[in-house]
Amino acid sequence: MTELLATARHQQILESLRLNGQVRVTALAEELGVSEMTVRRDLNTMAASGSLVKVHGGATLDAAPTSNEPGFAKKLALELEEKQAIARAAVAMIRPGMSIALNSGTTTFALAGLCTRINDLTVVTNSPRIAEIFYAEDNHSQNIILTGGIRTVSDALVGPLALSALGQLHVDILFLGVHGMTVEGGFTTPNMLEAQTNQAFLKAAARQVVVADHTKWGVTGLCQIAGLGEVDALVTGSMLEPETAEILRQSIESLVLA
Repeated sequence: MTELLATARHQQILESLRLNGQVRVTALAEELGVSEMTVRRDLNTMAASGSLVKVHGGATLDAAPTSNEPGFAKKLALELEEKQAIARAAVAMIRPGMSIALNSGTTTFALAGLCTRINDLTVVTNSPRIAEIFYAEDNHSQNIILTGGIRTVSDALVGPLALSALGQLHVDILFLGVHGMTVEGGFTTPNMLEAQTNQAFLKAAARQVVVADHTKWGVTGLCQIAGLGEVDALVTGSMLEPETAEILRQSIESLVLA
């Protein structure tokens, strides 16, 4: 009987993987009505048989290459509610009269939508999509600065023009979207030119805030943007596992779980 129950759980885990691309231990435990320890044993068994690939806090059908870079439209549809919650927590850090920077990303895109009615705001971005949000709102008290550069798959403007523009600017707060974050790799991206541009964003900001949903934990991109301890704050989702949150608190001054 126990073996039949295990087989049924494994089948449900695979169905969740095919639907979502990845699964988290905490979510599976709740969905299956079993302990997290049982889920971890299931994942170990399935990984040994080649059914899935274990990652920190969960599993995927296949380990993504570090240079893999999904397009903006594909990422925009993922973790929508969590990104909105992160955006609401982040916008509380902004006051009228500030200068802020938003790099290209779907979480910063969500944040931009909440910033359009903040008066006397100066916004620096390397995302044409984010700039368009502000242009469409047409708040005449705001100044929008769009860097030049070469457009990437993730819809970021990068390269010498972007670096030159950012090197001349100083902003109060940077809100930085990232591809992945780990203890060893820090905050990463698959694109080398995007890493350089994000590093220029970091240098231009008095305060640096990473905004990233919980699924970014355990993911490693090809190029490091910064170590975990090199930013001032991280705003992420409340679905982050408690042990992961504790690891992040040891490295980052401020951790906000939205």
